[in-house]
Amino acid sequence: MNFRTVFEKYQQKIQFTQTLLCDKINIQKGCENMKVKNYSIVYENPLPQLKSRQSAFPFVCELKNGELAVVYCIGEAFESVDKITFISFSKDGGKTWSEPQQMFDFSKEGMPISNCAKAVSLPDGRLVSVGYAFYRGNPALPLGNPETGGLLDDFVFWSVSEDDGKTWSEPEKIECAWGPHVEASAPITVLADGTWITPITGFPDWEGKSHGRMCGRALRSEDEGKTWNDDSVCMEFDGDNVTCYEQRMCQLESGTIINIGWNENVETGERYENHYTASFDNGRTWTKPQSTGIVGQVSSVCAIGGERLLALHAIRRDTDRPGIYGCIVDFSEKKWNIIKKTLVWEPLTPMVKDKNMAEIFSFLKFGQPGAIMLSDGDVMMSHWFAEQGQYSVMTTRIEL
Repeated sequence: MNFRTVFEKYQQKIQFTQTLLCDKINIQKGCENMKVKNYSIVYENPLPQLKSRQSAFPFVCELKNGELAVVYCIGEAFESVDKITFISFSKDGGKTWSEPQQMFDFSKEGMPISNCAKAVSLPDGRLVSVGYAFYRGNPALPLGNPETGGLLDDFVFWSVSEDDGKTWSEPEKIECAWGPHVEASAPITVLADGTWITPITGFPDWEGKSHGRMCGRALRSEDEGKTWNDDSVCMEFDGDNVTCYEQRMCQLESGTIINIGWNENVETGERYENHYTASFDNGRTWTKPQSTGIVGQVSSVCAIGGERLLALHAIRRDTDRPGIYGCIVDFSEKKWNIIKKTLVWEPLTPMVKDKNMAEIFSFLKFGQPGAIMLSDGDVMMSHWFAEQGQYSVMTTRIEL
């Protein structure tokens, strides 16, 4: 099946589903206004019969010249040793994308390093990326330990580009409270006062041992990367047994910062609704987690003007309609008020549980939706998906 046929089928399914959801959920009319305008493949393996090239974990940024860039990973497999970060560019608003260019060189580490990062545009036109990288000295080991759910040792890093993403500064490491066991999968949010902030959380080590309390922390720099700290806890549940994975942040016009996470009880296996926290003092203190009302896995938030945000939820389990759902949320009353809800993407083929991966990753057949507000008022969403054994990254332009 070629991708032209795939996208025609996507368009038909999305149009039907948007009508269905508007009729089914009791929210204000007008959710059809969250309209999917087009899809675009950023990267798919051009010759899968020749070699394996799997891509995942994209995020879009808009350059000062109006062009777009997507940062994402490519490797032989989902957890492969050679999985590293690339960037592609679009000069036509995201309809087509350039060939991938490698971003970072970790050869000084003296061993293979798999890595993943995301980039955002700074007010002065530079780009800043933040990510995490895993030590792959033993090529026989996967990224995740299927027996314990733990991961290999890693480190957090950041880098800057002063030429619209063509070249990048040497990645610099950031020390964090969990040591070499940190998830840093979110892009930096640039606050109104210039502070850089991004949510992180801890992972168990390879043996399954945790090296800090299970919570989310706000990693921040107030001097453009010269110094960093993760002193502020941005999401924490009672009992030290609920995950705060794949957190994402955005800042509303009032200055309120919203943080959302993927929450599951690691002791009981109970899957929670996605929860959010809010900060009203520039990210120094945070509210207790509150439910969004949606049981999803990886989710994200994007400010879209005033006290509104777009929440994207990747819902893979416990549903007969898996897909990525978009919710317009009004936070003007300091609470999560969903005013519009739409299914913006769904897979064409059913998901099959993969017993060869660690349990925490076993349902990852699509995910990590993220979005930015473009200068023309549209939203550009990115995510990855697997179809017929091939992992690809794509963008979706949405009109609100």
